[in-house]
Amino acid sequence: MTGRVRVIVYYAASEEDVTEAYERANKEMRGTPGLLGAELLRSMLDGDRFAVLSEWTSRTAFLAWEQGARHRDQTSALRPYEDHAGGRSYTVYEVIGEL
Repeated sequence: MTGRVRVIVYYAASEEDVTEAYERANKEMRGTPGLLGAELLRSMLDGDRFAVLSEWTSRTAFLAWEQGARHRDQTSALRPYEDHAGGRSYTVYEVIGEL
């Protein structure tokens, strides 16, 4: 078990809108304690569906950020594009094994 956490947030919009918002949010997130990195992913099956996959050092680091005062401001650029079609627009996984 590594203790690392991966968070996936789903978005639906044009590539231009999501990419621009991701770049703004990415600038805001730089230097966030515990954040190892983030990637913007485009669905190969549905071109207007996207996801941001972020990796955190631990559950503790992720929860500290998520419950902190800066969380909402740092991700506000992407918020209008969240995809709630499947219910919740995000999911959180803890890494418990790896190759």
